[in-house]
Amino acid sequence: MLDGMLSVEPWIPPASPDLAALAMETADAAGVASLRAWPEVRKGGIGFGTLPPFLCWKGNAPGGAWHLVLLQAREMGALVPGARMEPLPQGWLRDLDMESLARPLSQHPAFPGGASVHVVHLPESGVFRTRSFGTPAPDLVAEVLKHTSTIQIWNLAD
Repeated sequence: MLDGMLSVEPWIPPASPDLAALAMETADAAGVASLRAWPEVRKGGIGFGTLPPFLCWKGNAPGGAWHLVLLQAREMGALVPGARMEPLPQGWLRDLDMESLARPLSQHPAFPGGASVHVVHLPESGVFRTRSFGTPAPDLVAEVLKHTSTIQIWNLAD
């Protein structure tokens, strides 16, 4: 990799550690008394609540910081066996319990030193919105989107 270049690749979450146990551990460490939802390994991606599984990509930003990018397969036009065919709920990104989803993933042992987690919504062609847990990385998210679509120029929505 050239200095300053972004490196991204698909990430298939391993079965171990159990994400429910990791969610409980990280909630305890953060002083959270109870959890209503947590991520789970589902259909080769990350499931959360009633949403279809997220496709996962990992990457390193310049300086070596880890980032995990979560994309909704439905918005990417991908078919995931067993995933629902209905449209995603209106406002799903806004309503997402980002801390419950991202906290355990940010501390996954696959990411030494921790990772920032980015959930991506594609409201229209070539445009993305993101919610981040940790350090924002719109250039890294755009790089993932270049790898997962035929569109090569992505813009962060206002």
